[in-house]
Formats: sequence, C-alpha cells, structure tokens
Amino acid sequence: MQQLRLAVFDREQALLPRPSLGEASPVRIVQIDDDSIAKYGQWPWPRTLLATLIEKIAEAKPKVLAIDILFAAPDRTSPPVLAQDRPDLPAELRDALARLPSNDSRLAEAIAEVPTVLGLKLDDRETAPPAPSDADLVAAVPHYATAVESIWEIARSAKAVGSISVEPDVDGVFRRLPLVAVREGTLVPGFAVAALDVATGVPAVPRLRPSVGGVEVTVDHGFAPADGTGAAWVYFTPQTPFYSAMQLLDGSLDLAGLNDRVVLLAVTNAGSDLQRTPLGLMYGVEFHAQWIDTLLSGTRLSRLPFADRIEPALLLLLGLATIWLFPYEKPLLATGLSAALVITLLGGEFALFGLAGLLADGVYPAIGILAAFGTMLQGSLGAAQTARRRLEVELQREREERARINGELAAARSIQMGLLPLRFPAFPERRDIEVYARVEPARSVGGDLFDFLLIDENRLFFMIADVSGKGIPAALFMAMTKEVLRDAAARHRTLLDRLLGQANDKIASASAEFAADGSDMMFVTAFAGILDLASGAVVYASAGHDSPFVIGPDRQLRQFATEGGPPLGAVDDFAFPLDRGRLEPGEILLLFTDGVTEAQDETGALYSAERLSALLATVPAETAEGAVSVVFEDVRRFAAGAEQADDITVLALRRIAVA
Repeated sequence: MQQLRLAVFDREQALLPRPSLGEASPVRIVQIDDDSIAKYGQWPWPRTLLATLIEKIAEAKPKVLAIDILFAAPDRTSPPVLAQDRPDLPAELRDALARLPSNDSRLAEAIAEVPTVLGLKLDDRETAPPAPSDADLVAAVPHYATAVESIWEIARSAKAVGSISVEPDVDGVFRRLPLVAVREGTLVPGFAVAALDVATGVPAVPRLRPSVGGVEVTVDHGFAPADGTGAAWVYFTPQTPFYSAMQLLDGSLDLAGLNDRVVLLAVTNAGSDLQRTPLGLMYGVEFHAQWIDTLLSGTRLSRLPFADRIEPALLLLLGLATIWLFPYEKPLLATGLSAALVITLLGGEFALFGLAGLLADGVYPAIGILAAFGTMLQGSLGAAQTARRRLEVELQREREERARINGELAAARSIQMGLLPLRFPAFPERRDIEVYARVEPARSVGGDLFDFLLIDENRLFFMIADVSGKGIPAALFMAMTKEVLRDAAARHRTLLDRLLGQANDKIASASAEFAADGSDMMFVTAFAGILDLASGAVVYASAGHDSPFVIGPDRQLRQFATEGGPPLGAVDDFAFPLDRGRLEPGEILLLFTDGVTEAQDETGALYSAERLSALLATVPAETAEGAVSVVFEDVRRFAAGAEQADDITVLALRRIAVA
C-alpha cells in the first residue's frame, strides 16, 4: 500500500511538475562534468585546480558556495605528500618539496574567499531509543554513529558543514531530503539547510519545533516544514540550471549568472551519483538545489495535515456508505456511484496537489471502497440470482396469463368485427348502389362503428359513429350502440329524427349506468342518413360528427352541410335537426371518424381536415373501395410509423346510374 501511495505521488509530480524558474532561479550548480574532465584531466583533480575553480566562483560574489565533495584525505599530489611518499627522490628535492605549501592549504585559502559550506557523510545509522513523550522531537530524527568529513586543514576555512546523506524510500526512489540528523547526540543540519543559513548570515545550528503532521526545522530566519523524521518532500522540476566547470576555468562563462546566487559545486562526470526520482534519474546535488529552489520560491510540497487520521476516517466513512447506502438492486447505478466516489477521491488528490502542493492519499480509501463494493456486489448478485429465478417463475405465469388475455382479446376483436357489416359487395343483387367500409382499431378492440341496411326497396339507411375512449370499455359501448341504432332504424324506418331521439335516450341511460359503476361517462358522435336510391335525395343529421364529403366524377368536391347537434348520450331529450341533400349518379358519399383527421406523425402534427379535403379533390369517383383505400394509404404515409392514437373508420357509398 505504501509503495502504491508513493507511485501515485510520483505520477502527480510527473503530470504536474514544478515550473522551472530558469535564469530566475536563486540556485546554480557548477558541475565537474565529462567536458571538464576531458579538458583538465581525470578525477580527482589536484586541489590547486579546484582552488582555481573556487576562486573563479568567488569572483562572481555568490551568496554562498556549497561544495558537495568530500576531502577526507590529503591531496596525494601535494608537494609535502610527494616528499613523504617518494623516498627515492634526492634529499635536496625532498626537502624543497616539504617546505612548499600543501595543495590543501591552497584550497583552504580559496575557500576562505567565499562563504562556503562543506558536506559530510553520515554512516552507521542507529535505532533511536523510543521517545519518552511527544515533546521529544529528536527521538524520531535519524541517528548516526559515525561520519566521513573533510580534513581539518580544509574544513577550518568553511563557514559550516551539512549532511549530504540522503536515503531513498522503500521502493528505492529518492523523494525526501533530510533537513536535520543526529550525530552522537548533536543535531546536524542538512546540506541545503546549512547553505541557506550561511547565505543569510545565520549560524547553522538547527532547532526543532512541533508542527501539524511533523516538525519544523530552523532555516534562514524562519522555519521549514518537515515530516516527523525531519525530512522534507522535494517538488521536482525537470530543469536545473547547470554550469560546466570548464566554462569557468577557460573564462567562457559570464560570471554574472552566479552573482548573489546559492552556488552548489559537485562532480557529475560519467553519471556519478545518479539517483532515481519521480521525474527520472537526477544527480544527488540536484536534491539539495531543487529543495532550496522550492523553499525560496514558495512552491513547497508537503503532506496533507493530519493525513494519517483523515485517510483512515475517509475509508471508514465512505466504506460504510458503500455498504449501507448503495442501491445494489441496481448494479449499474451502484457501480456508477462507486466509480464516482473513486474518481472523486483521486480527483481530489490531484486537485490538492495541483492547487495547494499537498500530498493526500486518495488511493488508500479508494481501494477500501472498491473492496467493500466488490464484496457487497457479489452478495447482492447472489441474492439477485435467487430473486431472478423466482421472478422467472412469476414471469412465466404472467406470460401464460397474458397469452390467455390476448387470446380473449383476439376473440373479442373477432366478435366485434363480426358485429359490423364487413362483407362486400354489400348488395350483390343491386346495381344502383355500391358500399364499402374499412375499420382499424387503435387497440385490439375499439369504439368506431358503421352500419347500413335497406329500409325498403328504394331507401338505404347508413350511419357512422365514434364512441368516446378506446379499448375494451369503448368496444362494449360500441356493441351496445350498434344494436340501439339498428333497433331504432328498424322501428322508426324513415323517421330519422325519432330514430336519433330514441338512440340518444338509450345511450344516455347506458352512460349513466357506466358512471354509477365507477367508469367514465360515455357518449357517441354519429352521422346518420337515409338515401333514396331512385331519386338520390338524402335526409341526414349529425350528432357532433364531422360532415362527410361528396366526390364527383369530375373530381369536384363538396360537403353535406349540417346544423347538427350534440353527441348521442350527452344531452337528454334533444331534438336533432334534419338536413337534406342529394347524391347524383356517379358520386361517392365518404363518411369518416376523427381518427382520420386527428392522426399524428412522429412530431405530433395532425393529419387535419384540410389535408383530407385536398386528397379527395384528386381522387376519381370510380369505386367506393378505391376511395376508402386512398384515404387509408395517405394516412399511413403521413403517420410514417408513429403509433396509432385513435380508431380509424371510413365508409363510402357510391350511387350508380342504371340504364
């Protein structure tokens, strides 16, 4: 888990590295690189050459020079050392060499010309004794028994020394820079801390004080945040300002770039001291340079305060929410919520890093949430499978019930269609009249109806009607309405006003009974008439129904105008007014229900009476069946696959001239 957390922190630094300050950076690194070695000889150099290099740096007047090189033994090329190591030389020469100044003293003199910090390497890390109380901050700081440092002849010229020891995390990656360590009971400042102290004239004597999430170490004139071990996170940038020592020695570098800067001197030839970092391989001296850069530029990186308490609390809180609040009966929704929580945690972690430079571990609670979610989902799916098997049994029972109902509806449709006179030609023995009708219910059964019958030798009763509503209630009311109208036609024959009056009373009574049983009130729009086949005279009346069209042989179109009245069953004891017209030989009387004019397309637009009128004006009055078919085809073309909203019925009567 710790390695995963550190890997995520590395990914954050890789995606959002610290912006490079470039030439504005307060830090410079002078490196003894491959070019310098190629020109001035292999390492180690004589310390007289190093002294010359340091004198060049001193000319630029930096704030401080921090040398990341250990001078743990005298220079073997120094004249006194040569006199001692070469007994084969003539005595006079050895005496002359012994009297010459040592290379180390020459280096010490150069170091004295500039405020300098030397490094020391701490070894033999000890296990610190447990802290007797929270106030003992030093107990958690790394303790070391020994140290490798520069010889006294050189070290005495430096202003301070600092530890260059840096230890990687558990995965071997260097992320944190120790700001303080303990050697034989004494606090030793880190190399970068000592450099900043000397740069500002502050004694490099570290002190600790407690802070949220760790400690603070004295640096410059203030305190720098660190974790409990006294180490600070380094916010890396991929670009560090490097200068080659060769350029200083040969005079090709403008020394103004080092003026008033913190200058670090290190050996980098042949890739020496390369270490793994979140941004790839970097030199050890860069750890110190980059931390100094972040501290002086105010772009520090630190762990979220109280992170060790907040992250387990988040895991507990969100884990309980995952267990108790997620709707596992809806796996996709539960998965989405879990993914949203994980994304929020990881997004919040990246936001804290990018906006505030805070390292917060969202992976730890996210993995806990995913583990809880996986466990709960597995259990929920097991329960869902049991419920699914039970549901399948119930669904099979429902399918059987639905099949039974569909069978009954199919039988009801057959019975309902059987009530309508759908056998054509309607009067095969007669040559003076042609009748054709077609009905398409919006559901299995519907509320539209039509009828026609010969009252006597020369008079034809016809009607078309539309029951309010759809489905089974409308179908039942339709069957009752048809029998009422046919019974009234048989009783009153040519007395159309009495016929409609009787039908109105019975339909109103039946509607009241429906309402008494808890159903909606029902009513029927109707258009009825009596055609004299010999003369073509038509007596007709409308009960809230659309007026029919008359289509002439020459494509002339007209309508039977009517004063009309309310739908049947809407008003008791209403006297329906009669109107009169004429149907000439060759003309077609076309009656229709509002399922035609109120048909809708996929956008909800209505077919309309205007479109029907425009269509019929183009229809030749050749056959009654042809006129009905043209209307149905145009309505179907207009609807273009939209669901049928109402029953559609069309009835056509064509009077034929008999020679």
